[in-house]
Amino acid sequence: MSVESRPIGHHVVRLEEVESTNTLVLQNPDYLEHHGLVVLARHQTGGRGRMGRRWASLPGKQLQFTVALHPILPPEEFSIYSLLGAVAVAQAVEERVGLSPRLKWPNDVMVDGGKVCGILLESRPGPAGAPRLAMGIGLNCLGSPGDFPEEIRPLVNTLSNAAGKPVEMEPLFEHILNTLEYWHGQVTAGDTRALIEAWTARGLLRGQRVRVDTEEGMRECSPLGLTAEGYLLVEGDNGERFVQISGDLEWLEAES
Repeated sequence: MSVESRPIGHHVVRLEEVESTNTLVLQNPDYLEHHGLVVLARHQTGGRGRMGRRWASLPGKQLQFTVALHPILPPEEFSIYSLLGAVAVAQAVEERVGLSPRLKWPNDVMVDGGKVCGILLESRPGPAGAPRLAMGIGLNCLGSPGDFPEEIRPLVNTLSNAAGKPVEMEPLFEHILNTLEYWHGQVTAGDTRALIEAWTARGLLRGQRVRVDTEEGMRECSPLGLTAEGYLLVEGDNGERFVQISGDLEWLEAES
């Protein structure tokens, strides 16, 4: 079996504490060069989210892990892998916990209006320049929003808080690895359309408003859906449409 054909989760490195699972994987060729290898940590002292935001780590109450991936898509289509991570987590939560997560582009998983999971995708060249990806996933499983720093409590949720019961983290972790492997297989086989449809079925789109940076300055728009590449298609109040490639946008309060 070749390295690239090994399933996601074929080897899991379990650590008590690390600065960042993404950083560890990206800086360690022994990890990064093994497609499907996973580094799972109980606590991250310097975890981060998109755009350099700090990740609030709650030891023993979250699934915090990074998956090493050897993508087949070109770098301009790497956004597909953020969608892949979000759909895989949402599906596993549906099937194991019985909740109905919604997805906020590009990489947030929401339950009852609060963020329960974020995904950080980072890349680095491998041998002969072949791209390598580190997909970091942080999922709030146990506890309540009150366990988080005060400034983000109104924005977050946990699975156990939403479900009204404790969540078994290890079975959920294993289930996420299985759904990641399934959707990665779909993408590898060239079927990104099924992934886009799965994301759209869970996506927070209707009635939402976003502020995006255009050539004419900041514009408030309504999200319409995803392009075939996984980018966000938005429409301004004058009917002009834009394709948002990066996740650098502001989600506004939903219209009533």
